[in-house]
Amino acid sequence: MYRIMYLSTATVEFTDADLEELLEKARKNNIQKDVTGLLIIKGRTFLQCLEGDKSSVDEIFEKISQDDRHNNIIELIEEDEGDRYFPDWSMGYKNINHLEDVKSQKLTNYSDPKNAQKFSTDDISEIFKEFVEIT
Repeated sequence: MYRIMYLSTATVEFTDADLEELLEKARKNNIQKDVTGLLIIKGRTFLQCLEGDKSSVDEIFEKISQDDRHNNIIELIEEDEGDRYFPDWSMGYKNINHLEDVKSQKLTNYSDPKNAQKFSTDDISEIFKEFVEIT
């Protein structure tokens, strides 16, 4: 399974309605391309995992990279191994600002703005895997 995990910074303030519209479009496109994943948001920081066929994931990631609503895109992990983390999610979504019952210590630490930039790629991968367990 090909997977890309990246971090980016929104250049605009996304309202809940903006995020719902973004997710609706992403889910529709992802279903057509058999891509699954998860988007985690904390303020203006976006952390996303896309997984599926390499050409489909690359096509979506390229489109995201050209979107001027965010910048500072940092590709954290690119791998082609294992099973899907999110086989049933055309695009799962978690807003850490709205997550009431955070059980994961790494997620709790990530939600503190002073820690968000200190995470290693292994930490990021573990955060995504923990979402599989807690949702």
